[in-house]
Amino acid sequence: MPDMIVMKFGGTSSHDARAMANIVEIISRHRDRNPIVVISAIAQATNMLERAGNLAAEGKPGEARDTLLSLFERHHAILDELVKDRQRHVELSNIMTTSLKELEELVQGVAILRELTPRTLDSFYAYGELSSSHLVAAALQEHGVNAQWVDSKNFMLTDDNYTSALPVMDMVEARLDEIVRPLVQQGVVPVTQGFLGVASSGHRTTMGRESSDFSASIIGAALRVDDIQIWTDVDGVLTADPRVVRTPKKVKALSFEEAFELAYFGAKILHPHTMLPALERKIPIHIFNSRRPKESGTMITHDLPSDFGILVKSIAFKRNLTLLELTPRKRYSQYIFWEHIYSVLTKYGVRTLLTGTSEYTVALVVDGKDVIEGLLNDLGAVGTIATKSEKGILCVVGRNMYESSDLLSRLFRAVSGFPISFVSYGASKSSISLVVDDAVIHDLVQKLHEEFFTAAADGRVFEELAHDVVQVPAISL
Repeated sequence: MPDMIVMKFGGTSSHDARAMANIVEIISRHRDRNPIVVISAIAQATNMLERAGNLAAEGKPGEARDTLLSLFERHHAILDELVKDRQRHVELSNIMTTSLKELEELVQGVAILRELTPRTLDSFYAYGELSSSHLVAAALQEHGVNAQWVDSKNFMLTDDNYTSALPVMDMVEARLDEIVRPLVQQGVVPVTQGFLGVASSGHRTTMGRESSDFSASIIGAALRVDDIQIWTDVDGVLTADPRVVRTPKKVKALSFEEAFELAYFGAKILHPHTMLPALERKIPIHIFNSRRPKESGTMITHDLPSDFGILVKSIAFKRNLTLLELTPRKRYSQYIFWEHIYSVLTKYGVRTLLTGTSEYTVALVVDGKDVIEGLLNDLGAVGTIATKSEKGILCVVGRNMYESSDLLSRLFRAVSGFPISFVSYGASKSSISLVVDDAVIHDLVQKLHEEFFTAAADGRVFEELAHDVVQVPAISL
């Protein structure tokens, strides 16, 4: 079959009619590559839907309805500006009216029960992507593109772990081959939703917040496309967060492992799971800026040139973390002690970001919100526990870092004078992580960036950003 690509557009790329018209232009320019289009909810829609659900659970159905009305007013404004064909406009307006009525029924049910379950929350979430993808499909049709809206419910089968579901890949692949591949072969541009799936029960699921990139990768891997494109609001992966460092550089190319480390340790450009399906099929991922579509972006691939040498590529960070240090009350076998600890973590569904061990002491870094009384009580029964809150992780990511003779000395020289609670080096060949006080994270990112990126950078890997463009992604720190 000829070339085939997946094009995923995030909420900041479709937040209003002008942005959505820009999406249509970008897709139209890639028609010869047979795109499958994956659309996120418009900016802030998912938050508004979640807020409506929470207000209903608090017994405030009126406020919940006002939130929904505000969201649908935005959708109708986009519809009115982009879709001029009368029949198409009426059809889509009716779909939105029906969606709003269904959401109002959800609000009433939640308000009566005073409970918002994960399954019901996923039902709220679904309307963001459903509405935005309908709008993009209609806008493409208005522009003369033979586009067809496809409900992800028809192919994205998942488990029933609501709000963090995982795909059943063999079934997803079979459904995509049956439903989507024939459309592409007929010259149709399928337009579907990111983030959403469906359980065997028929109820909508979601695969975690910010997981539309993951959806695009799943679709691309299942269909064995030639390229997975993630269209966002920055030029690609940068050497540091542009709200912390004033003059970051763009990274032209990353390995899958480097990209995963960056995403895992706080870089918001991609969902961490995105790399996994693409890596399995060795499909490159490109990150492009929908506001500057002619820029080269960042490529993530399994096949980087071997002559890049030792190279620090980017600095990521996570905040609002807690360091837990545990020592056994009795001299158990190490393995029994570790088993006790991880049994408790599993019981509470706590994910560790970093782990370190000495002969008996175990250090764990976890999200601060996971440190609840029950967890501490159960860990306290296993051993003596010291809790250090308000911590953060700095992660320096790069290539061939084991081979450097001076990397560690440069890193510690840059952060000298600041207390370091924990160092993780060796578990990954692509990263070094430091646990430090949350309050100094930004200062240390700046110092590390100055150490590793102030000098002239390898032009094969890095690119200066245009000074007239503010590279600030629409995410919070």
